[in-house]
Amino acid sequence: MVTFIALTVFLLSSIYLILKSKQKQKLFNEAVSMEVNYLFQDRPGQYSGDYRTKSGVFVFRTEPKDSELKNLVIKEVKPSHPALVVNLEQIVVVPFEQKKIGDSAVSVRFKLLKRKGEVTALEGKRIRVAGVLNYANRKPKTFSTLLKIGELYQSKSQLDQTT
Repeated sequence: MVTFIALTVFLLSSIYLILKSKQKQKLFNEAVSMEVNYLFQDRPGQYSGDYRTKSGVFVFRTEPKDSELKNLVIKEVKPSHPALVVNLEQIVVVPFEQKKIGDSAVSVRFKLLKRKGEVTALEGKRIRVAGVLNYANRKPKTFSTLLKIGELYQSKSQLDQTT
């Protein structure tokens, strides 16, 4: 009987956590459109100063869907690939109030761990992003979402030169 009760509690709490996670993902998708691109460093030590470490950046292009959204705070970034490590030393804030038209882009550095394998492309890999959505007239809402990493990052000025 005790085993049945413990199993039932475990099952119900698992279902609750799954539903809560889906709700946070839905909240994020209704408030913001986000695209993730990446860029590897051109030469060792370019971003970190350590010439033995290969690294790069994730570029988050974000556009608000909700007009009351003031900003988005990214508190955690976790790539699914084991060779990628993101160490956020501070939170990342994406402001939306001053920028009414177009998207906002912020970047987050990552390191490549050689002992976990060689990485040449990240397209299609997944990345978990968690943080807070801050609204003008509503309470802040936490979010957690799983995004697909897109293609190599090209700035808009590079795209304009090629077209």
